[in-house]
Amino acid sequence: MSMPNDRMVLNSDLGDESAARRHRVVMLINPVLHCRATCARLIEADVDVVGIVEAETRSNGLPLASFRRLLKRQGVVSTASQVAARLVYKAANRKADRRIYRQLFDRSHVDEVLRQQNAPVIRCRSYSEPAARQAMADLQPDVLVVHSQSWVPKNVRQLPTTGLVLGGHPGLTPFYRGSHSSFWALLNQQPQMIGWTAFHVDKGVDTGDVVIQGRLKVQPNDSYMTLNWRGMSEIARAQAAAIREFDRTGRIPRIPHECIPPESNFGLPGLRQYLKYRSTQHLAR
Repeated sequence: MSMPNDRMVLNSDLGDESAARRHRVVMLINPVLHCRATCARLIEADVDVVGIVEAETRSNGLPLASFRRLLKRQGVVSTASQVAARLVYKAANRKADRRIYRQLFDRSHVDEVLRQQNAPVIRCRSYSEPAARQAMADLQPDVLVVHSQSWVPKNVRQLPTTGLVLGGHPGLTPFYRGSHSSFWALLNQQPQMIGWTAFHVDKGVDTGDVVIQGRLKVQPNDSYMTLNWRGMSEIARAQAAAIREFDRTGRIPRIPHECIPPESNFGLPGLRQYLKYRSTQHLAR
């Protein structure tokens, strides 16, 4: 399998009827600042964001639904190890991560951009809820943009008139998919594989055709989490540029993968893996 270039672009034509007009974009996000910041970035780029759909994944401030899924899929021992790894990580990195997060995502600025846009906000527990799907359909989207941990079902992906559903992943696909790609690239002694990908969402986990992707260099005081956030910021810029180009030309990049190895879908790190990460690499916290 070939390694990705710093940026890869290939245009595909969706028809002249898609060109030279502003396309109606509906955002599918979770109600957290870094997801809302993607909305703000697109709005500032003059993308026509006509609605925002927020899927709440937490109960009483806790990711209980995600926790239950982990328990069901992998059992108590693996889940407990992952929870322990996360707690140890946060104890060591919370303050430094918080400073970088605030630098990357300005809450007051994001709130002001969204307030001025005044796009309707649809709140739900799942995008598959009939009421949520109907509300999305009523917005008549041409394009969906996804920045969310929540699953986007097929009947929602079929809503946009152009068929375009754009997502992103803070990792280089297809080599590093799933959770915390920067962590796994560093653990595997492959810092050159830290990066981000904007892609066409399909039924797989970060398997869609690439719009554009790029690498990230580890900055002083970065952690694997801050690298994820830097990747999110780059994805938002790339999505905005791709949609504006689509507005002008009716064309958008689409690069299929030659092969998607099953082992490239990584899960959350466990405690043993996190301790190995701390002892075998020193580029990031």
